[in-house]
Amino acid sequence: MTLFEDYSISKARVQLREKKRFYGPGERTQVTSPDEVCRLLWQEVYKTAPCEVFATCLLNTANVVQTVVKTSEGGLSGTVVSPRDVYQPALLDNASAVICAHNHPSGNPEPSREDIKMTRKLSEAGDVLGVPLHDHLIITGESGYTSLAERGAV
Repeated sequence: MTLFEDYSISKARVQLREKKRFYGPGERTQVTSPDEVCRLLWQEVYKTAPCEVFATCLLNTANVVQTVVKTSEGGLSGTVVSPRDVYQPALLDNASAVICAHNHPSGNPEPSREDIKMTRKLSEAGDVLGVPLHDHLIITGESGYTSLAERGAV
């Protein structure tokens, strides 16, 4: 096998899905509101998360969630994520758009200054790449969340 074959995009897609996927090919859910995204992610990601987890929903053109990847995992009060971490899987999976989310284990749904700053960076990066950020949710419980798109940060 050549070096090129080892690092082909199709192999990278398979490795990405197997390593980071919470939700994927067998399931298809169209999301039309932050509430629907919150319910999906609560069941798939956050219900048992002991620490802060940043997840990215990869959407097709009909806003059907194709894949949910764990972008980053941190401690009780934060996690580190960059636009590259969010958009690499989106580009590899040919996503039309993304929705990002992370939990606040403290239960406080209010976004921090860092949350707002990161959302704006992600939105700008998505505009440049042609993969728009539809929303960034802060999830605190089964029905508790804050939509940064509703607050004008996206």
